[in-house]
Amino acid sequence: MKASLLFCIVLGVFTAHIGVFMLLSHLRPQPKLTPHPKDSFSVKAASFTDSHTGEKMIYEEFTVSTRLAPPDGLQPPEKPRVEIPRNP
Repeated sequence: MKASLLFCIVLGVFTAHIGVFMLLSHLRPQPKLTPHPKDSFSVKAASFTDSHTGEKMIYEEFTVSTRLAPPDGLQPPEKPRVEIPRNP
């Protein structure tokens, strides 16, 4: 067997292994994305035209939510009750 033929076979096997490893590295599961929390600020706008004067009026409504925690959780921890002994 010639050395050049043996070198081609070894190089082909090496290249095939590199290709398989690269393919397997792309098959890893991607981290799951967490859902985006609901925005705490919203804007609504409506426009009206006054039938008597023809003046255009714009009504805008801004809503801001101040809920910072879920309604069922995050209660403050209870503080331990410390009794101070009194001198008789």
